[in-house]
Amino acid sequence: MTNSKEKFSIDWRIALGMVLTTAWISTGLVYLLGIVGWGNFIRLSTGDIGSFLEGAFAPLAFLWLVIGHFMQQKEISANTKAISLQERSAQRLELHSRRDSYFKLLTLVQDQLGSIASFHYISVFGDTGSGKMTFEEFSEHRAHSGGSDHAYFIRLMTIETFSLRDDPEAVQEMYFGTDIRTRHTENYVKTFEKLLRTAREIDTDEMISGALLHGSAAGRQYRVIKFLQGGDPKELDLYL
Repeated sequence: MTNSKEKFSIDWRIALGMVLTTAWISTGLVYLLGIVGWGNFIRLSTGDIGSFLEGAFAPLAFLWLVIGHFMQQKEISANTKAISLQERSAQRLELHSRRDSYFKLLTLVQDQLGSIASFHYISVFGDTGSGKMTFEEFSEHRAHSGGSDHAYFIRLMTIETFSLRDDPEAVQEMYFGTDIRTRHTENYVKTFEKLLRTAREIDTDEMISGALLHGSAAGRQYRVIKFLQGGDPKELDLYL
């Protein structure tokens, strides 16, 4: 059986107070017994004894009042530091929670962007457009993209935009040629910007937002649309 010895530590202020208190009381006893005399002291009136003790212990009361003040300041400082650490820990937990929520949201929004792109694509290349894709083919591609590849139609839109880069009018027609296409384009932009804004709120280093904007098919398509809304389609090569 092993005995563990706990280390005893005492604050230096308290240690100093105890030393000064011991020295003060010892000096008072020496004065009382050696100079005044115990017999003379006990023959004093009660009022005089009270005045003597009051004068003798007043400095000690003041000393411990000062020590208590500094000890309280120390405790307040320690509590403030602990609260600050708790706040930082809570902020980290909140940021971690928000990031977890964001990544759960990311999948849902990417599916939504893929769905917008799919309906946009069929409006351009389906029966109401060029007729390049039949409804049966569209249904098959939708089933594939919905199961495992939400960016499938987004990439198709980008590829078709690239193939038409030498025909600015065709590119504009593809995105803004009808009310339906314009609505799909605007919905895509609004949805992506909400996702991008949320990413920037939780990502101070802009690593997530940068990857989303420049490293994903959804981000590339967004940049293409934003360029078309205010740029020359002849310069699409810079964005594709």
